[in-house]
Amino acid sequence: MPQPQAAAFESPLVVASNRGPVSFRRDGAGELVAERGSGGLVTAIAGVLFESDATWLACAMTEGDREIAATGATTEVEPAGHAGFVDVAPERFAGYYNGISNRVLWQLHHHLFDLSYLPSWDAETREIWNDYREVNRMVAASLDTHADRDPVYLVQDYHLSLVPAFLRQLQPNARIAHFTHTPFAGQSFLGVLPSPMRDELLRGMLGADVLGFQAERWAENFLLCARDALPDAHVDVRRRRIRIGDRTVFIRTYPVSLDPEPLRATSRSREVRDIRKELLAWKEDAALLVRVDRLELSKNIVRGFQAFETFLHDRPDWHGKVRFLALLPRSRTEIPEYQIYAERVRELVDMINAKFGGAGWQPIEMRTDESYERAVAAYGIYDTLLVNPIFDGMNLVAMEGPLVNRQQGSLILSQNAGAFARLGRHTLAVNPFDVVETAEAIAAGLEMPRDERVRRARGLARAVLARNPVRWLTAQLRDLDVVRGIASQRSEELEEPERSIDFNIGDLDEALGRP
Repeated sequence: MPQPQAAAFESPLVVASNRGPVSFRRDGAGELVAERGSGGLVTAIAGVLFESDATWLACAMTEGDREIAATGATTEVEPAGHAGFVDVAPERFAGYYNGISNRVLWQLHHHLFDLSYLPSWDAETREIWNDYREVNRMVAASLDTHADRDPVYLVQDYHLSLVPAFLRQLQPNARIAHFTHTPFAGQSFLGVLPSPMRDELLRGMLGADVLGFQAERWAENFLLCARDALPDAHVDVRRRRIRIGDRTVFIRTYPVSLDPEPLRATSRSREVRDIRKELLAWKEDAALLVRVDRLELSKNIVRGFQAFETFLHDRPDWHGKVRFLALLPRSRTEIPEYQIYAERVRELVDMINAKFGGAGWQPIEMRTDESYERAVAAYGIYDTLLVNPIFDGMNLVAMEGPLVNRQQGSLILSQNAGAFARLGRHTLAVNPFDVVETAEAIAAGLEMPRDERVRRARGLARAVLARNPVRWLTAQLRDLDVVRGIASQRSEELEEPERSIDFNIGDLDEALGRP
């Protein structure tokens, strides 16, 4: 007779994602050395997962990763935990990652396709979907090697949408949560996919016990898509659950938040202090408008610069008195659409600088090198932060900036960012497609009275700190226990409603390390 499962809180955690928390390379002495993984997912959740002694499996990205993958072993990662890799042949990885994940699913969930001519599905689409399916199958098989520990499986993001169903085939009683860090497309846009791909995507995710999303609108999109596409799925939109076969799947919202401690530590580091001094000397007495984004389509960078151009045209009194620092590390440079977009952004920046610059003043400083320390330094000194994505699952920049800013800077935030549900009332809200409205928000942000800046900055910091990564994780574990009918003391404790955090301004500044 099988033993009853332990509560999720008391079970080992095994995580799967496309990109891992560490990557390995050989140094000059030929030794394998670990480097911190990049990307928003790692930034958001790595700390809390490794504090929980998780095992994290990801696709091998470097030759060092592949060496570790070949051994079939995992390697220890600080502060606690282990990392392992799934080795995928380069040609298959290209179809899975560049083909489906980035050129199909990312575009789809962020509503980036120009439907007048893209996409156009052909025989190659079927081939790269097979690559996507096979990589998901390989990841599921790698996860299955941990079955003897009876773990909780935490599968991350749109790259691995099929993993839950494949893992369910291997382990019918597995406890699986899948979390989508991006938006999730609505019914009409998901219907752009060929029906077999759309249905396999939905059924793949429904192999989980719990499906997590960043915001209510993305969770509701999934529920309505499943109701529309899967006749055998009994969808209860109000109660946020789907009955399929003999299983019930919870559809829930778990907004990702930040652990402020690593960010604060970086902000106080000597390197960041030196960069901050450099930036202060560069900007002189000018006000500072900042944006920090990867140079990719969903971030709406072109319209952001067009809004700044409109602002400079309408407000000549600001000429020479404001600088726009845009930190835009390149992303997915091997994909043609991203190459074209990067060129368009550079051309627009050059045009604005030529049109308005002169007499020792260049309106826009654009940097495309990768430097987290430079971004944190810029966060500390902005007067206004521009975050205007077309759509975004959450957006960590909108939370990172207010936590380390020393100027009580204002935040311009797209209404289509997942973070807007939490931060919106403390921001200057914009329709990301409205260039004139965004230009007016830039003016309002730069000219905002001091007392209003302080009030909004306090509200932003309190809203960010009211949640933390531990709650993000424990809420999913609690719901895994609930859907399985497993009770534990910790899950009962977490039924208590979340409380907001109450700071006075002195306490808040002290907590954030502000002078």
